[in-house]
Amino acid sequence: MSDESAVVPLQERLSRNLWRVLLIAVTVAMAAFAWHDPVVAVFGAAPVLVWCLGMARTEQAGLVYGVILVALAAWILLPRDLGLSGNWVPSVFEVCLFLPVVSALICALGLRAQRSGGCAGAVGLAALIVVGFLMAGSTVLDYAEGYTRNEGVWPGPSGLRVVEREAGCGSGGCTRTMEATGDRAAERMRDYLDSRGFTAPGYNKEWTCRIDGLLLEYKVCAGIKEISPTTVQVSWLI
Repeated sequence: MSDESAVVPLQERLSRNLWRVLLIAVTVAMAAFAWHDPVVAVFGAAPVLVWCLGMARTEQAGLVYGVILVALAAWILLPRDLGLSGNWVPSVFEVCLFLPVVSALICALGLRAQRSGGCAGAVGLAALIVVGFLMAGSTVLDYAEGYTRNEGVWPGPSGLRVVEREAGCGSGGCTRTMEATGDRAAERMRDYLDSRGFTAPGYNKEWTCRIDGLLLEYKVCAGIKEISPTTVQVSWLI
């Protein structure tokens, strides 16, 4: 009898919290596919996790505001999952600066709707905002130095064997290089970068750039060097 009484409450808890599990699972899956850009992946997923695990108290308000946060995370993460780019794609600046603040406002409305507090969640969101401003500041400094990371460059087109090389430094700063081998490697790499929005002129004819961002634009550049008909090197600043 005691075993049955223990199983029933567990089933009830799982049933009551199924919406939390689903929202978290969807968000974690999107973040996993966007993990080549870990800063964006973490910031995109964190508000949903904080809300579902630390702030949501009632099913109705928890689900409604959780779905809003998941939609916001999808706007941040899915374009990167699909290799999309453009001015409608939030830049890394905007992800670090605006996403935590907007998420905090959404969570505040959710707390008001369910008439309950969430101290742990509020602390988590406050920490996310502080870290966001610090990360945005670091990114701004990197960008001012020309360090644009590998956003949109990695992992390269399917069908080519891609190997990432060690970083190298010179008078123009430090770069990281990946080498891709396969049939028509250079042509396929250029098509790959073009499909991901690398259409703006770069530092010279070997470099091409793309620009993301609604309000705060972020430029990512890559240099292409054909080594042989089957081998191409792609470099980016770090």
